[in-house]
Amino acid sequence: MSREPSRSLLALRRWTDVATVGLFVVILIGFLDTFTFSAEGCGIQWPLCDGGVTPGPGLRSEVEYWHRAITGLVGMLVVVVAIWAWRRYRHPLEVRLFAAICVVFVVVQAALGAAAIFAPESAALLASHFGFALLAFSGIGLLDVVLRQRERPNTGWEFRQRGLPPNLARYIWLVLLYTLGLIYWGTYVAHRGAGEACQGWPLCNGQLWPGFHGLETLIFAHRLGALADGLLLAGLYWVVQSQRQERPDLWRGAQVALGMVALQIASGAYLILSHLSVNAEMLHVALVTILFFNLAYLGVQTLPSHPRQADAPGATL
Repeated sequence: MSREPSRSLLALRRWTDVATVGLFVVILIGFLDTFTFSAEGCGIQWPLCDGGVTPGPGLRSEVEYWHRAITGLVGMLVVVVAIWAWRRYRHPLEVRLFAAICVVFVVVQAALGAAAIFAPESAALLASHFGFALLAFSGIGLLDVVLRQRERPNTGWEFRQRGLPPNLARYIWLVLLYTLGLIYWGTYVAHRGAGEACQGWPLCNGQLWPGFHGLETLIFAHRLGALADGLLLAGLYWVVQSQRQERPDLWRGAQVALGMVALQIASGAYLILSHLSVNAEMLHVALVTILFFNLAYLGVQTLPSHPRQADAPGATL
């Protein structure tokens, strides 16, 4: 039976919701900041903006200033929520694990964001910045999920106690890690300015197989990688069908993942055909963030679970 959550736990869950949504918004604002060339709006300075604590003249300076301000506020909220959850629960272990993950990755991505100000041309650094932001978002989002699973029946916790074939668990984690690598590569390609090296879609400069040379190599390899990701997720959907009665959580997650990767591929086509419009960029980033989080959830659902009696609230703030 489900327990009536305490007022402190309800407050923790609500603020975790806010932190999750806030970090998602930060990811979108970060890409908007980069692709409108506002990232250098405050000059090569951090944490000051044009030598002051307020933005300088011009729209780019204001965009970058508010990007930094919102990122800082959301980052502090994530840290507070994570510490709150850490102190509230000694068990289940996942609460402390995801609390630690989101704090570590929020700090790392903030440090990389600051470093990127001094090296704005480093595609590898900018891609890493996005990758760690994605991991931080997944950490706080999964913390939110675990808190809800502990208090509500039929939300995934009970299903985890049923187990699943080891090969299926390994396959899910393979898809998760492959997708993370593909996201990093796509971000790297974007920051290298290779987005329009292949004109047209699905053909690349009028060719089905343009070969590998110059910037075409980067973008064409990304397209092939996206196709492979779609096939991997189609395979996951097919394999999980055999578990749809025993593990409806994985079945629903596989359905969402397949739908999301189809939308992601379509948004990639829209991105090319719109000549890298800001709207297309934002849609592409939003969809890939949701896709990765969904896969991270599936990964968590493959982990063993402990009985609810193992819950042991710790000190509360």
